[in-house]
Amino acid sequence: MANFVNVENLSYNGEYAKEIFLKSLYESKLKEYGITYMPGVKGQQQIVTGTVGDIFQKFTCPFSASGEVTLSQDMIKGVPMKVNLEECYDAFWSTFMASQTEVTLNGGVPVAFQDWFFNETLVPTLKKQYEQIFWNGDTANGATDMLKILDGVVKQISKNTSSVIQGAALTVDNIATSIESVVMKALASNDNFEDYKLFINVQDYQILKVALGKQNISSNNVFANFGVDGDKIYAYGFEVVPCQIAKDTMVCGPAKNLILGYDVEDSEISYKFVDMRESTLDNTFRVGVITNMAVGVAYPATMILYKKQG
Repeated sequence: MANFVNVENLSYNGEYAKEIFLKSLYESKLKEYGITYMPGVKGQQQIVTGTVGDIFQKFTCPFSASGEVTLSQDMIKGVPMKVNLEECYDAFWSTFMASQTEVTLNGGVPVAFQDWFFNETLVPTLKKQYEQIFWNGDTANGATDMLKILDGVVKQISKNTSSVIQGAALTVDNIATSIESVVMKALASNDNFEDYKLFINVQDYQILKVALGKQNISSNNVFANFGVDGDKIYAYGFEVVPCQIAKDTMVCGPAKNLILGYDVEDSEISYKFVDMRESTLDNTFRVGVITNMAVGVAYPATMILYKKQG
């Protein structure tokens, strides 16, 4: 095996690990979606948010307080998570060597294998799965251990049965009308639609593109309520956002009411890369990651959930 690039054990702990974690969080698509970030979540904490209702009153001379304030209280709980991987160098070595040869030919400096694996393979996968847990986590889910870590957005909204629409699997033929049913229910739940978005699975988003492409938008009443602005699609004025939510599932409501909690100050966030050839002589390496997450939904009654029946 060619080994002109050094391979050594690697550990990112303490402040450096926190920087990596925060950088990943704030570069994540979750941040782009406009959801609320809540740092410093230790154990179980209360979410208290408030809105102000009717505040005008007929003028009178003395001060007379008036207004309606509504408080929403819920709980958010931080959950520690870990990654334990053992991989064979041979599975990645040819790709690594090709990429570093290209770097060298372009006048760059090759990096160590562990740095390449960490930045090019591990972190992008962590970001994607972190988002999948945020949306689809279900402690009662028996399909994958990853999703059993905590209850995500979909599970939490589904507890409010009045917010749920039981529908069919999304297809080219029914996706427009299915979106219409979600948006109409959302419109009936509130009168302030600031920050409203419609979150949809990335594959279903492509189905929507196909459906829109097959129609003459100007001559169809349903499709006339959809608009395209560059790479973005709007349904009844709400931006349609492709994300890692489960297929045949949609969530509509204020993005800011979805909360991602985390803790970096007193946590044991760490990233470790261990070369097993030094201890077992096996041509393998191990990767360990310790991190955390908390998910909450403020005003769940304003969030509408569409999911496939059965």
